[in-house]
Amino acid sequence: MSELPLEQYKEFHRLMPILCVDVVLVHGNSFLLLKRKNAPACGEWWLPGGRVLRDELLADAAKRKIREETGLESKEPEMLGADETLFPDGPFGWSTHTVNIVFRADAVKGEAKVDNQSEEFQWFEKIDESWPEYVKKFLKKAGFK
Repeated sequence: MSELPLEQYKEFHRLMPILCVDVVLVHGNSFLLLKRKNAPACGEWWLPGGRVLRDELLADAAKRKIREETGLESKEPEMLGADETLFPDGPFGWSTHTVNIVFRADAVKGEAKVDNQSEEFQWFEKIDESWPEYVKKFLKKAGFK
């Protein structure tokens, strides 16, 4: 697996949609959301996730993003579906377009923490109607109300 150097990634980001994975991370009757501190979706409760690297299988990317963004490990992720997001703001000063493959995974071990993309995390049991439609859609697909 490899990451693009930042300048190449910026150019790719400006020109193309970005392939990402997002994960409904479950523990018992709860799901974990992260409050984003960076664009896009700054200040919103969001699913853990991010871009897929070259030569990385989608399920492996989901497990990696869980580990990187939450400090947790998970059982094998189950695909819930696909969608896309269009944000007017992005990390580099222009809009962001992502194609997202969304998974559900059960957390199995570790102590939850946040990385530099999020300001906090919280386990929830119910969907808040004020959350973004994208987040609510996949929480519902994962069986939450």
